[in-house]
Order: sequence, then C-alpha cells, then structure tokens
Amino acid sequence: MSPAATAAQWGAVWILLLGAFMGFLDIFIVNVANPSIQAALNAGFAEIQMVTAGYTLTYGVGLVAGGRLGDIFGRRRVFLIGVFAFAVASTACAAAPNAEFLIGARIVQGLAAAVMLPQVLALIQVTFHRDQERSRAIGLYGAVIGVGVVAGQIVGGLLIAWDFVGLGWRSIFLVNVPLCVMAFIGGLVLVRDGGEHTRMKLDLPGVVMLGPGLLGPVHSLVIGAEQGWSGLLVGEMAGGMVLLILFILWERRVAASGATPLLPPRLFNQRGFSLGLPTALFFYGTNGAFVFLLAFYLQQAEEFSPLASALTFTPMAILTSVFSVLCGKFVAHFGRWVVPGGAVAMALGLSLVWMGVELLDGTNPTVALMPGLVFYGAGGGIVATSLIGTALSGVASEDAGAASGGILTAVQVSEAVGVAGIGALFASLASGGGGAYGFAVSSVVLTVLSLLTAVLLNLLGRPRQPVSAAEPT
Repeated sequence: MSPAATAAQWGAVWILLLGAFMGFLDIFIVNVANPSIQAALNAGFAEIQMVTAGYTLTYGVGLVAGGRLGDIFGRRRVFLIGVFAFAVASTACAAAPNAEFLIGARIVQGLAAAVMLPQVLALIQVTFHRDQERSRAIGLYGAVIGVGVVAGQIVGGLLIAWDFVGLGWRSIFLVNVPLCVMAFIGGLVLVRDGGEHTRMKLDLPGVVMLGPGLLGPVHSLVIGAEQGWSGLLVGEMAGGMVLLILFILWERRVAASGATPLLPPRLFNQRGFSLGLPTALFFYGTNGAFVFLLAFYLQQAEEFSPLASALTFTPMAILTSVFSVLCGKFVAHFGRWVVPGGAVAMALGLSLVWMGVELLDGTNPTVALMPGLVFYGAGGGIVATSLIGTALSGVASEDAGAASGGILTAVQVSEAVGVAGIGALFASLASGGGGAYGFAVSSVVLTVLSLLTAVLLNLLGRPRQPVSAAEPT
C-alpha cells in the first residue's frame, strides 16, 4: 500500500492553497472597490471592466504556459517566482496614479498569478501517493476557489470601510504583500517537488498564438459595448478567432512531430478534461459576471456603501464555504446527482434574485435578495469543490502542469468573458432602463447559463460504460 501523507506534506498543501487563494481573491476583491476606483481615478465603465477583465484574461492567457514552465524548470521554483512577482505587481497596483497605469499593473499581476497557480494543482497531483488523499486535496482546492471568489467581496469592503492610514481602495492590493511573504517562506520550508521533469522546450509559437487569440475577442467586447463597434475592434475580434484556430492546428502539428506542445491534443481524448473545459466556462463565467454586477447594482442602484455591499455577500460566502466542505459527504450519501443539483440550486438562487429585484419597492434590498443569495452560495460551493478534481482525474503526471493550466485557463477566460459579455449587456440595458432593470434581466440570462452548467455536470459525472465485444449474430 502507498504511504500515507505526512504532516509536512499537508502543511505544504496549505501553503500552496494560500497561493491559490490569493490568485482567486484578487479577481473579485476589486469588485466592491470598483465604484470607488472609478470615482477616484475618473475612469470610464470600460476602463473599470478592464481592471477586472485585464487581470483575469492575462491570468487565463498565461496559465497554460505557466504550467509548462513548471514542467520544464521545476514546479516549486516557478511557484516561488510567481509569488514574488505577485507581491511586486500588487504593490504597483496600490501605487497606480491613473486608470491606465492600474490596468497595466493588473495585467502584470495576472501574468504573475498565471506563473504561480498551475504549480499548485500540479504539485498536489505529484505530492500524494494515495488517490483518496489526492482527491481530498483537490477538493480543498475547489473549496478555496469558491471561498476566494466570494471572500474577495467581503475583504474588499472591510478594507475600504476601515481605510487604513487613508489608503482607501489601495489597501485591497497591499493586503497581498504579507500573504505573499507567508507563501514564499512556507514554500521554501515545506514544499517539495516530487514530480519528474523532462527537458523540453517551451512551445513559444503556441504561446504567441494563444495569448492574442484570447485577448482580442474579450478586449474588443469590453470596449465595443461602451464605445461602439469600430472597424478596428471588429478586426481585433476576427483576428483573435483566427489565431485560436491556428493555435489548434499548430498544437496538432507539434504533437505529430514528437515535440512537446503547449496543450497536448491527447488531453482532449480524456472525457473528464474535454467535458470539464466547457463546464468550467459556463460555471465560472456565470459566477464572475454575477458577483461583478451585484456589487455595482448594490452600490449604484441601491446606493449601498462598500461595506454594506460586502456584508450583503457574507451569508453567500459562509454557505459557499460550508457546502464546499460538506460536498463530499453529500455525494457519498446521495450519489452523483448532488453536483448537477448544485448548479440547479444556483439557477434557483438567481431566479429568486430576479424576483427580489422586481419586488424591491418598499423592501430592504438585503432582505429581498437574501433568499436568492443563500441558494446561489450553497449551490456554488458544491460545484466549485467537485468540478476541477473531476476534470483532472486520470491525467498523467508528465502532463499535470499543462492539464492544470488548461483547466485554469478555461476558468479565468470564462471569468473575463462573463464580466465582459454580461457586463456589456448590463451596461446597455442600464443606460435605457436603469440599473435595477439591467441587473434583473442579466440575472435571467445567468439563470439559463446555470441550467446549462447543470446539464454539462450531469454528463461529466456519468461513469464510463465499458466497451463490450460484439456478440455474434
């Protein structure tokens, strides 16, 4: 029997999870602060969208390459480099004198996260010898994502409300620095890289095609929604799509030549990975758009303070954490239907949010929205805990970095696409019918996306049917 994990190995996992927590926290910690940033820096709505989407998109664009860098140079070493770069970029964000500088610093911060995060899942994959312990650790990773997504709202609101030494919104970036110090020291002391490293070359043409291929469509969507669709933006969108097609063709050619592609096509022959990608797109796209818009709706349409907005997220955050922990027990007792059921609960929650917005006249907004937020938080905790582990099941150790990067790319790109696409819908509707109307209609669209997530989770959770020999006729 394989040896059980030691206390030091579990300690290393918690250090790695701290790195993951920071990466996901910083996607959403700006949401509560966005209205304050917009006012302080005199920024437009498209610029504020890029403060969020610029981070998530460059984060997503760099994840596959970041995973491969870990496979080549050592995952522990690359993790530590990413943590250090993340601290530097966070400090630059806090010092931003204008919106353009902040967007640039957020892009660098996203690239640092892209170097750091794939190593977390890859190191977890190679740290444990027992499948049960590995599954538990990956489940904790999913829970950390869920908690980080919602906790970002709360931490951001509290930091702005407390306003340490007059820093205002800038403190939401500086909070990363002590966390990075803890992760860096803990990584040096506890984290060990037990995986095998092969001397391979980084697929630079693949990186060059994938990066602009993902960036072009999302950037054009954000800018075009507010400023109108110019010929340049249409060309940017079309060019990005062409580059993505060329990337797929190039990766097939690299694999056929015997070299190491950025994203091995053989990964798509694995059912978990091939179904996990679109499922992650729907789930995290919905989640990213919802928490982004909810913060704007509460602070602009309902005139909540950043702290009051953050406190409205608190029950949802608590339930996300609780149901992330309980998910394994629920699945063991009730079966695989629990996970798609979580997405159905999210859809129900979004429907109740829509009803709450429609019934807000004479009602406290927090009270009206709370039933929907409760269902949404509970369902989201279940899905986040299960999705990534299922998608990565069966991945070979030599592809752990690339597979982790591929799944996390889907997660981050979907966050950016959700913020950009649904944000554009919200902005268009709000300009004509007001913020409440825009948020209500957007909630209906997100409800449909959650139901599609449930369908994909049902397919992802189905056991493979054994192939039997043909019977003679």
